[in-house]
Amino acid sequence: MKLLVMSDSHKNISRMIQVAEQEKPHTILHLGDHISDAYELQRLLPDTDFHMVKGNCDYPAHEESELLLSLGGVKVFMTHGHIYGVKHDLTALLEEARLKGADLALFGHTHLAMLRQEAGLYIMNPGQMQQHDSLCAASYGIVTIEGGAFKCDIVFLPL
Repeated sequence: MKLLVMSDSHKNISRMIQVAEQEKPHTILHLGDHISDAYELQRLLPDTDFHMVKGNCDYPAHEESELLLSLGGVKVFMTHGHIYGVKHDLTALLEEARLKGADLALFGHTHLAMLRQEAGLYIMNPGQMQQHDSLCAASYGIVTIEGGAFKCDIVFLPL
């Protein structure tokens, strides 16, 4: 199972379409900020499974601020991150993900891609779909799940 993880698309739907066509994922996860982009992509790809959460720029979206999913035997906690103060530190996010029994915590909001593991919990921020400058490249995440095990990657898009 291949998951495409995107966040902070900020109306860059053409790049989202390009990435989805290139990666051909089974499931697309959108971590908020311009969730309307995810709705549009979902309309264009009706045979792809979608899960999304709202971000701080998505009010009054009807989506939840966080989800806990079981995908291929992997527990995935997804949130935009603003309600956990991720621009300052990841403590609250990590505590919530562990409390929920997650194997993988996904968040956005900072626009900076990161991938790391802390005490058995994988943490990924796929970055943003929009290139702001050389310090904040456009990127997305890929999670590959096989037999209950998973591998995470960040993909940076060319300038």
